[in-house]
Amino acid sequence: MTNDDALDSAELALRNGDVEGAERQIAQQWPDMTRAPADAHHIMAVVRTAQNRRDDAVGHMRNAVSAAPELRHYIRLGHILLELGRHGEAADAYTNALRLDSNWPGLNDVLSQALYGAGKYPEAEAAARQGVKVAPSAGAWEALSNALRVQGKTKEALSAAEEAVRLGPHDHNAKHAKGAALLLLNRPQEALAMFDELVIDGLDLPILQMNRGAALEALGRKGDALMIYEDAARRWPDLPNLQDRVTEARKRL
Repeated sequence: MTNDDALDSAELALRNGDVEGAERQIAQQWPDMTRAPADAHHIMAVVRTAQNRRDDAVGHMRNAVSAAPELRHYIRLGHILLELGRHGEAADAYTNALRLDSNWPGLNDVLSQALYGAGKYPEAEAAARQGVKVAPSAGAWEALSNALRVQGKTKEALSAAEEAVRLGPHDHNAKHAKGAALLLLNRPQEALAMFDELVIDGLDLPILQMNRGAALEALGRKGDALMIYEDAARRWPDLPNLQDRVTEARKRL
């Protein structure tokens, strides 16, 4: 079997959901992965991600970009690093990808998300604004809203979130960004309505529940707020930031 045939077979296995089959094809063709081409490492990164072995996946993607510094390799590397919460490294990967294609749709959005996670809020805003310019999607406007909100630019954040909801009326992230902006603008009733709509839609995330609690607290419904905080603490015990917020809420309420 040629190298191209092995890569094609492995990709076909992945498309069919056969992760082990894809791994087997690569291992048979390249018993020594130090001699494998970039595309083989890329496939193995997908395999390791599916196996919840993301640290190994990062290693494969770093090998891939070293062998062939191409757009798709940098993007995949960025995505895996972002999932791991390694935001600064993800931002570096996305920045390298943008150097290769500054107009790739959605790339500025994920760069903004990575910069936001790294605490680089002005840079996150700049990336999001570029994303809005290149491809004005709901995701681009939502990224801009988030970056503006964390810097205290709440009115601009609400305007950006409203544009995100206009472009993506069923986009959960856009709706949450709008609710978060409304909450900071001291409009808790409208914020709570937005958050409750997301719950009805089936969304159940720690940040959503904490924001629901904050909206209820702002409305003077302290008992309801504390109930939500306690429920969040019980269901997500491994999130230290959430636990700290619940502890502070207990002192207030």
